[in-house]
This record gives sequence, structure tokens and C-alpha cells, in this order.
Amino acid sequence: MTVQQPRKFLKSEPGMEPVLVEGLFRASPERVFRAFTEPKDVQAWFVPSSGNLVSAEIDLKIGGRWCFVIERTAEKQIHFEGEYLALDPPNRLEFSWRHVQEFADGRREATDASHVTVTFTETGKATEVRLRHEAIKTEDARRGVGGGWDGCFGRLADLVAA
Repeated sequence: MTVQQPRKFLKSEPGMEPVLVEGLFRASPERVFRAFTEPKDVQAWFVPSSGNLVSAEIDLKIGGRWCFVIERTAEKQIHFEGEYLALDPPNRLEFSWRHVQEFADGRREATDASHVTVTFTETGKATEVRLRHEAIKTEDARRGVGGGWDGCFGRLADLVAA
């Protein structure tokens, strides 16, 4: 019996700037790009390790906004949000990124905007995905973001291979 090693997609040292995540996916660049830009696909792979994504809204155009809700209760909503800065389907995607908590009393706490660039390069019958997430202010936040992307890329691999 062989034990399968966990996939590791995080290429930068945990906590370092920028966060670099890379993977080779058994699917076309069009399919993998679509996984990043179709709400139904995003909900299948961009999920917290302990649960599921509540909703994914995407307005795929330069200046268009996106919002992925990871938790919604009567007291608060936690989500990631941003806007699309560059689109070159199926080769490149750039967007801003904020982690936001909105409370029932109207308060809103958001991180400063960071920046994500994703490239999709055809490699034979697969696609190499390189993600660079930069301008994250703290080491702890970079550790969290790196671990989050690493786990999400594992679920992304399963989705696009299906």
C-alpha cells in the first residue's frame, strides 16, 4: 500500500512577500480560467477547509467586482472582495483583494487591498497556473493567505480533472 503525499502548491516561504502558488492542472487553459471566473466552479473549489462557500458573485469585466462569501450569520458576514484589473482569457487574470467583515450593527472591517495576478500557460495536455498575491501587510496574513491558496489549489486540481 502506498501513501499518497499531500500536494504542495505554495512555492514561497510561509509568511514571505509575495505569496507564490503554482500548480500543473490536467485541463486546458480555457477550463482552468473558467474555474476562476464562473461562480458555480468557484463555489466548488474556493472553500474554507472547514466548510463551504456561501455565495460567489462575479462581474467579469475590467472594473467589475467580485465577492466570495465564506460565512454569513445574523451577527456578521465574512467575505473576500475586489475588482478585476486585467483580463486576458484564458491567459491572465488580475484582481484586487480584500478580506472583509460586516457586522449587523453596520460596522465594516476590511484589510487594505492586496493584488493577485494569475497566469495560465498551456503545457502539453495540462495547464501551468502561477498565482502571485502581493501587498499583504502582515506576515500572519501572508501565512493565512498562502495556506488558503495551497488548500484551494488542491480542490481546484480535483475539480478540473473531473
